[in-house]
Amino acid sequence: MKATKVIALLPVLFVLLISGGCGDNKNKSNLGSLTLQMARQSLAEKYPKLPTDEILRLPEGNKLYKELQERYRQSLRALATEADRDGVKLVVMVMSPEVGKSLTLANRYGFPFITQACNLMGIDCMDITPAMLAQRPEAIAQMSSDGNWTKDGAVFVAEQLSYQLMAYDCLKLNKKSPTGPKPATFGDWPPKSAEVIEIDKNTKYHVTSNSQGLRMDHDVTFPKKKQTIMFMGNGQIYCPYLDDKMTPTALLQQKSPGKEFINAGYANYTIEDYLDLYMQKARYAEPDILVLCTSGEDVFSYFFTQRNRYSRIQKLYKPTPVEEEFYKQLN
Repeated sequence: MKATKVIALLPVLFVLLISGGCGDNKNKSNLGSLTLQMARQSLAEKYPKLPTDEILRLPEGNKLYKELQERYRQSLRALATEADRDGVKLVVMVMSPEVGKSLTLANRYGFPFITQACNLMGIDCMDITPAMLAQRPEAIAQMSSDGNWTKDGAVFVAEQLSYQLMAYDCLKLNKKSPTGPKPATFGDWPPKSAEVIEIDKNTKYHVTSNSQGLRMDHDVTFPKKKQTIMFMGNGQIYCPYLDDKMTPTALLQQKSPGKEFINAGYANYTIEDYLDLYMQKARYAEPDILVLCTSGEDVFSYFFTQRNRYSRIQKLYKPTPVEEEFYKQLN
């Protein structure tokens, strides 16, 4: 880390050390968190690149890709175990705007990998990408904006999700309510936040979160009276560049008011992060069904440079020998 950045942080460290006394546990926690952030920043400066399709283009990436796939499998298996323990039905939904002419290497190899992994674990897996190919993918995805949904795309996704989830309309589970007090939030967005994001002069969108840190216009209430379906995933379900009322979950809520649709999506998380979010907070929303929206890009998210920048888990991700060797090939 550059000396100037360390010096800039010294006043913050001093405040943390003197406020609340030496024995203050919260003070120690804040100091530990700051130390971790500094260590992550140091690694980010040493390893600034975030590889994606290069992992599958370079010969050295083959061994790395297998390592990333194993991390994905382990997280998926752990999430399935936790959901099953709570009596929650886990459904994996494979979805991405990047199909057809815009198909990435990540998805070309990732789609069949995810489907096979789910089948081997006995996890329900549904793939809406074939239905996209029957449409005009370029009309329902903003390919110029890193492959995100347009309004028409969000409508298409909501229709597909509604159709796929009909299989669980009569699902009755032996649910177990999580023990302990409910956390203040179930998602990771700042509670009660409202922001207008301006991409350019012609593109603006409103992002609102409820008091529980979820991208919704109302709070989840208890005791539960409706079948509750929680969605987790990155841009596929969070939907940047779309107003709140145009996200697939909002459209589903409008179409099926007799159910509760919870949007716990968050950008750039891995399934490991969603597992952590579920265990700490999301399970207390008491979902009946947990829908994990994923694509081949999520496998790449397990590379150590991505994890150090985006992971919600308080951990420093140092490169494994395989990651280190691959990173050298990027230079």
